[in-house]
Amino acid sequence: MIRFASFVCVALALMAGGETARGASERPMVDGWPGNAVGKVNVRGGGFCTATLIAEDKALTAAHCLHDRTGRWYPVGRLAVEFAPHRSRREGYAAVRRILPAPGLIFAADGHAVQPARNWAILELEGGSRAPTVRPVRLATLSQRSELHAGAYLSVVAYTAQRPFVATLAEGCVVKGLRGQPEILLHDCARTASVAGAPVFFESADGPALVAIQIGTGSLQGEPVGVAALLEHTIEPEALLGSAGR
Repeated sequence: MIRFASFVCVALALMAGGETARGASERPMVDGWPGNAVGKVNVRGGGFCTATLIAEDKALTAAHCLHDRTGRWYPVGRLAVEFAPHRSRREGYAAVRRILPAPGLIFAADGHAVQPARNWAILELEGGSRAPTVRPVRLATLSQRSELHAGAYLSVVAYTAQRPFVATLAEGCVVKGLRGQPEILLHDCARTASVAGAPVFFESADGPALVAIQIGTGSLQGEPVGVAALLEHTIEPEALLGSAGR
């Protein structure tokens, strides 16, 4: 099970109107890394999604959070990222300079990604400030990804519509399988759409490693599952270099 620095132990339901996944639990997360590297990308006039700091000036989220129903990307002036945005304080914030969508990302007319595994985007940040304790998360390596298998344990950190000012940690989530090429990851901590962009962590010898980004929910053999875009062993270099920038 993934070790996070400090939490308040309060059990919550994993799904609206549903029950927690067997063996999994949710709790509000108050302090500590990597939880404080998880925040929200706010869209002025359009809600928010969860986002995660992956480099000193870059955050990762679900790509569909960043465009409207007509398929147009939101102007970066409408976007802002904040980290650990508790009611009484926040540990960092930044403006967005540029959107760097996943290479090969294409949206269909209905607004869904043609390849769900490409439904992620990097936000290039500028300005703002951040507490020294807010450090980028580690991305899973190829060898760590190879340890993913049905039955492996994961954790998810998210800002939900029900708790928009306190991060929620779901731990004990179980991998149900990998599907497609490129792959998506299915796990039993099914979520509502309000937590799109939430990071999915896998425990490594060096601590939690980011392996996937939550993009939605689905059904597997009649049971609800969370659906996450499985990241490459690193974010593609061309994305980090900004060659796909908007």
